[in-house]
Amino acid sequence: MKNLSFVKFVFASAIMLILFTVSTAYSQQKSNEAQQKGSIKLEYNYPAGTTFKYVSDTKIVLDMDINGSSMFVNIWMNMGCQVKSAGKEGENLKLEIKIDSMIQNVESPEGSAGGSISDVKGKAFNIIISPAGKSIDLTEAHSIVYTVEGSGERNLEETFLSYFPALPEGGVKPGDTWVSNDTVDTKSPTDTLWMPMESSYKFEDIETIDGIECAKISATLSGTRKMTNQSQGMGDRHTSGPFTGTQELLIAVKEGYLVKESVTTKMTGNIEMPDQGYSFPVVMTITSTNEIVK
Repeated sequence: MKNLSFVKFVFASAIMLILFTVSTAYSQQKSNEAQQKGSIKLEYNYPAGTTFKYVSDTKIVLDMDINGSSMFVNIWMNMGCQVKSAGKEGENLKLEIKIDSMIQNVESPEGSAGGSISDVKGKAFNIIISPAGKSIDLTEAHSIVYTVEGSGERNLEETFLSYFPALPEGGVKPGDTWVSNDTVDTKSPTDTLWMPMESSYKFEDIETIDGIECAKISATLSGTRKMTNQSQGMGDRHTSGPFTGTQELLIAVKEGYLVKESVTTKMTGNIEMPDQGYSFPVVMTITSTNEIVK
């Protein structure tokens, strides 16, 4: 049971969770109080002529109890990319993305897998998002396919489906709160993920970061993850359990771009491998940041 093949299956399962760490809820209307004088409307804009460089860093720690023995697996993903405006598509925003680097790696007592992903380095493509961050068209991202040791074939649509955090619709002001409910429901030839989530937001304040006025938004997250992965020779693997977490956003108010996002979630659940006759508890902790770098 404890061998590199098992570790690789855990890696494949966790990579999918990396891709959908944050809710994809987009269109929660605010109360009348939030529309009062003094409120501001937060929207993505990304001013033309400026290139924004981002680095995202995600770490997953899995603590598994297998037949009474504790096993830790550490998974790390890092990606650098550039984002710039490519004009408008009606009311929506067209963005050009260029990948600078991507690394995915897993470490465990039984070995390691992953590494630098050269397939995507230097790749450029366009995506279309709404002013509130909803993904409208990811066709070009979907066409860019890469392979990671231990996790099989992936594409960049998965990475950028919820890359831009959801913003509130309508005006908000410091002190306002709102709730978003949504469900991630995605399928591929080898993976499925069903993840209903409730996000309770608060507009904390306006902060000045490197001379830029930023809206600081916090959120508490709760929901359930149910995921199935398939692997040749090992059958289906089911990972499920409730999770809670926190999220913090910094959004440039006037310029309309993401400055920083931080997310932490913790799931306490089970991994089941019916074909192998295994079932064991797992605690999965995910910490993720995505921020502008100079």
